[in-house]
Amino acid sequence: MKQFSFYLKDMSGFDAWARRLYETCPREAQTVFVSVFSGWTDKAALAELVHRLARMLPNAVIVGCTTSGEIMSGYMSENTAILNFMFFEKTDVRLFAIDFSDTPPEAAAASLLESLREEEVAGVGLFVAQNDEPAHSFLSQLRPLAPHIKVFGGIAGNTGESGQYVLAGERVLERGAAAVCFLGRELRIHVRTSVGWRPLGPSFRITKMDGDNVIRELDGNPAQNIYQKYLGLSRTDINGGNVLFPLCVERNGNLIMRLPIDCAEDGALTIAGDCREGERVRLAYGDPSRILDASYNSHIDIMSFEPEAILLINCVTRRIFLREDTNQELRPFQSIAQTAGLYVNGEIGRDEDGNILLLNMSLVTASFREGPQGESPAASISLTPRVRQLTDIMKLVQCLANFVTVASAESEIANEQLAQLARTDRLTGLYNRGEIESILRKALLRNRKGDGVLSAIMLDLDDFKSINDTFGHAVGDEALRWTAKIIQSAIRGSDAAGRWGGEEFFIVLPDTTIEAARSVAERIREELDKGHTLPDGRSVTGSFGVARFPESGDYMKFYQYLDEAMYRAKQAGKNRVCVAEEE
Repeated sequence: MKQFSFYLKDMSGFDAWARRLYETCPREAQTVFVSVFSGWTDKAALAELVHRLARMLPNAVIVGCTTSGEIMSGYMSENTAILNFMFFEKTDVRLFAIDFSDTPPEAAAASLLESLREEEVAGVGLFVAQNDEPAHSFLSQLRPLAPHIKVFGGIAGNTGESGQYVLAGERVLERGAAAVCFLGRELRIHVRTSVGWRPLGPSFRITKMDGDNVIRELDGNPAQNIYQKYLGLSRTDINGGNVLFPLCVERNGNLIMRLPIDCAEDGALTIAGDCREGERVRLAYGDPSRILDASYNSHIDIMSFEPEAILLINCVTRRIFLREDTNQELRPFQSIAQTAGLYVNGEIGRDEDGNILLLNMSLVTASFREGPQGESPAASISLTPRVRQLTDIMKLVQCLANFVTVASAESEIANEQLAQLARTDRLTGLYNRGEIESILRKALLRNRKGDGVLSAIMLDLDDFKSINDTFGHAVGDEALRWTAKIIQSAIRGSDAAGRWGGEEFFIVLPDTTIEAARSVAERIREELDKGHTLPDGRSVTGSFGVARFPESGDYMKFYQYLDEAMYRAKQAGKNRVCVAEEE
């Protein structure tokens, strides 16, 4: 396959450009695929452009959209039309034009899926006119696509007040999508996504939404509050497009950025993408080095793929953030193969679970190769060292990003240490009473939902007051620490043990029968009896109560069973295990 790209500043240069294409393009090709990435947003001009392309190449598949910046040969431009031609030798390309004004998105997705049942489908390019509810619905319905099919694309951009359009053949769609399907046994498509934004600060739970892209409340408060509180950004700032701090969502193990694009008077945020009620989000910030490193890692990965052509679908916010350093992100890809692309208002990719994702702040690369590795020009390219020279403003941003990264990491470590202290008993290292009660309640909830058996052990050290009175609190503390070590060595990773108070301990044993729980208690009792001696030679012993959670589900009765069993152990002579007698 071959790829050629051309700039077109206006239609007056069309004929001269056509002659250049004729001089350079292959004379024989199975399929000609034309991508139009247009900074022009005048609908009539776009219609004339695709009409003349169709007349010049009547059998070509023509697809494209308006952009927020165009990419060719490693450089970004504005207000141009980039015409990108892929000449495939062994690949078919099919176009599906979808107008949401005529066809509901669910029906459009079902029709597309039915058409993509062939095993030879290698990938699908998706270009969508608007970032709205029909677009989200259409993309979400495409999840049943076969796992091997690669997906890439974007939401049309624009450079001003004009509309956003998708080009599908000779149609110029204002509400719709173009799906390009690549079919061929020899075709290989490699898709990779890079981000570079880092999460920052505390997390917030989405507590109220309208639809799938309007967040009304975070932790019960107006969503915009976090931008005002932590960044000093007003509603006007958000609506003015001055937000470079997206919300970061962790979903299926992936970090997905969600950029606010509108803020209502009540503080509700409209985001470029979907979110779900109950998800947790954090603010995120851009790190110039991390962004460029992520792109460079994509470059290394793509080089090993040995492509013959590369398409870049880049987020316009990355361009705004990197400013004069934008081309540093783009140039490395051109060293591998001919590169063309566009800046969009939302990128489209696919996660490992097959979900079609609408992304923000990302660079999506789609690389193409016909035939086996080792035959493309990229196979002979050697890796060149990275040379990064940030502009002065980006150097300042980088310093601030480094400070925020280190300070945030130190804060998170400190917070985790504080949280750990809040959960544990300082003397024994076991959970404290509040935490072990919380663990027990969660275990009880899981037990009610399933068929497992939950048991517990309550342990009270014998004659502990006399140990403190006779030998002092230092000896008593050592006895408590020794008991905790024995308990920890006797239980599984799925079990939990805590200091209930004073000389009492509580052990939660999920999925454990009463017989197995008694065996655990006996093992702990024996180790206590023979392991630690007091200054007068006596052993430290304990009395144990064992019970299983009753079928009635009565939480308080469970405590009563444990307490009564332990009391019977005391009454029977101490240093023994007693099992609860259930009613």
